[in-house]
Amino acid sequence: MERIKNSMLSISKTLFVCLTLSLVSISISAQGSTWEIDPNHSNINFGVSYFKVGEIKGVFKKYKGNITQQKDDIASINITIQTASINTNQTDRDKHLKTKDFFDANKHPEIKFISTEIIKTANNEYTIKGNFTMTGITKPIVLKAVDNGSYVHPRFKTDNKFITVTGIIKREDFNVGTNYAPAKFALGNDVDLVAEIQLTKRK
Repeated sequence: MERIKNSMLSISKTLFVCLTLSLVSISISAQGSTWEIDPNHSNINFGVSYFKVGEIKGVFKKYKGNITQQKDDIASINITIQTASINTNQTDRDKHLKTKDFFDANKHPEIKFISTEIIKTANNEYTIKGNFTMTGITKPIVLKAVDNGSYVHPRFKTDNKFITVTGIIKREDFNVGTNYAPAKFALGNDVDLVAEIQLTKRK
């Protein structure tokens, strides 16, 4: 009888351990994964029409952020850009863009996007709704994203992913250029955004 009792106790302990490990595994899986932006292999580009026949293009050089994934699907996006890192390949223009006439970079040093809802529209395509903050003004915007796939770096053994994010920002909604009269005639209101982002999975 004592042997049966010990046997049952052993089985109970084994079942308890297995159940605990299963719950831990489920918990880890539910947490998903976090991927950090690699700024050395990414580009945040923008373009705005110039006198309706040309286009001014530029980039932001300094930024950070991450995405989270659940079951291999993008679940959230968080990006912070340093306003003063704007670069349109013309020094005088860049200095002007940082002033109160446009971005007022000293007063508003960061541009931020935080997703609030992500809808998967195709196998690797997403509609991303979120709050966009620029010049101290926060408004909801909608972006598109494509997950281009992932790979393991042969040297560093890191998991890496490429995504492309596109959208249109209405500059006048954020008072960019509205304090500078010539901008009304020279610049379009729609600013095209194209961000080509590489991310590295956080260990």
